[in-house]
Amino acid sequence: MNQEIKISRSNLIAKCDQYLNGELKKSDLENYASDLIGKDFFDWDDEIISDIIFQWDSPEINFPINKKNIELWKHQLETEENLLADYNLWNVHIDRQKEICEKYHSKWNPINKKLKIGFGSNLNTDPIHGIRHPQEKGTTGWYIWTGEYSESDNFFKPICAEHLLQIRPDLIKYFGLDIGYRFLIDKKGYEDVWYDEKLILTE
Repeated sequence: MNQEIKISRSNLIAKCDQYLNGELKKSDLENYASDLIGKDFFDWDDEIISDIIFQWDSPEINFPINKKNIELWKHQLETEENLLADYNLWNVHIDRQKEICEKYHSKWNPINKKLKIGFGSNLNTDPIHGIRHPQEKGTTGWYIWTGEYSESDNFFKPICAEHLLQIRPDLIKYFGLDIGYRFLIDKKGYEDVWYDEKLILTE
């Protein structure tokens, strides 16, 4: 007689830790999920577990298996807060952009997520400054930085706007602000957004 296999959150948290520690690879998690789904007697404690297992089984149609997403799945298992869409789907931020624009009386002027943003210094520190200049070829016009500003030619490095999803998705809601706007925020909830007419002038 086949014995039922019941999966708990602690089982999946352990798998997440193994991946983050380098003990498991992407293919190991895919195979683990596929093997579970293929068993006749497979049960789980709640729907969060089943959702994650099915996502691991088909990452090509869900979310890619990588370090950031594994951290987010572990967070979901521990807290029930699901942040996967925030860190993977650009369009979930569109309504937030429109709300920010309405709040600060800006026209909604969205960027092409495939174009470049200039960033300076470590984006994991606070506070973060953002300014939007007129767009140049291949760029969005947005420049973001932390710490002391520098006039150095190599202060800003280019990054595809879309890549910010897995670095600082909380910034994306500001990228609909029109040319001439700037913001100053931190992770504790501080937010200042204002219009600076000097930014619309090109050199």
